[in-house]
Amino acid sequence: MAESSPPAMPTPRAARRKIPKPVVQLARLVLIAVVAWLLLRLLRGVDWAEVGHALTHLSAWQIAVLLVVVLIRRAILAAPLALLIAGLSYLKAMISDVAAASVATIAPSPGDVVLRLAMLRSWRIDNTDAASGLTLSTTIFYIARLAAPAMGFVIFWAARGFYAPFAWAGLIFGAAAAVLLVGLLYALRAERSAATIGRLLGRLIQRVRPASAGPVVWEERLVSFQSHSAGRMQERGWLAILSQLLLVGVEAGVLVLCLGFVGVKLDSSTVPVMFCSFMVVYPLTGLPLMGAGIMDATYAAFVSNHSAIEATDLVAGLLVWRVAVQLLPVVVGLLTIVVWRRFTWNG
Repeated sequence: MAESSPPAMPTPRAARRKIPKPVVQLARLVLIAVVAWLLLRLLRGVDWAEVGHALTHLSAWQIAVLLVVVLIRRAILAAPLALLIAGLSYLKAMISDVAAASVATIAPSPGDVVLRLAMLRSWRIDNTDAASGLTLSTTIFYIARLAAPAMGFVIFWAARGFYAPFAWAGLIFGAAAAVLLVGLLYALRAERSAATIGRLLGRLIQRVRPASAGPVVWEERLVSFQSHSAGRMQERGWLAILSQLLLVGVEAGVLVLCLGFVGVKLDSSTVPVMFCSFMVVYPLTGLPLMGAGIMDATYAAFVSNHSAIEATDLVAGLLVWRVAVQLLPVVVGLLTIVVWRRFTWNG
């Protein structure tokens, strides 16, 4: 009698798929429908001639102010790199940051990390310092980004009153920020875990590539990485975290400034709405192209619900903001890459 064949084992891909495909497709359709509704709501009352007039009639002093504010924004963005990577000057941290930001805008995510590492190596930065600083600065940035809605909700509640959508956004994203922070703090203290992960990683890599370094080497590498990261965070970590929390406020302030430059009246009733609405939707800037369309429509919906600001002014202000914080850094970043590569090749 023939032996019965063993039951087929699920493929890794099938095992990972926990959410049914119809549910995923339905969620996508709902998301598209919500975004489309928000965009139609935003664009329905837009006078595009007025938008064009607002964009082309910024005065010289307004443009100068925007350039200064954008420079301050870039300096704060680069602060964690300068604080957490030994031997990296503030100027080089800003150069690396703006170059990587331009790549991240027009290319898939790993490209900006590869560029950062290449730049740091060209400046004779130790590999462990570079990897540790990049990992810590990226984690801190996302903690601040996820904490922004909670900050916005608290400020809005104090200035205007309780608003349920802000409260839910603050609760959900704030919980995610807390989980990420706790995970970071645990990783910085978990030397034994780093050693265990290093040994497992070494065995796995050695199975794939027998000639590669073994478990002992990988254990030493991860323990060194963990201890180095813990040391840098103990020395300057809280300064790096405070700089990124400050960044959230500066980001919101830049948008409020852009809205004021296109004609929105800035007073005690409108500024808290514009400021806090941006903080609540700030996590959406983590989407491709800084959430272009989705973030703008969601922001406009929140502002419109609590003020009489016209959609035309909102669109004009958002466009000025995107040119200042998104388009301009891409241009500067690409030029920076060209200059850096030219000097690197000639060096």
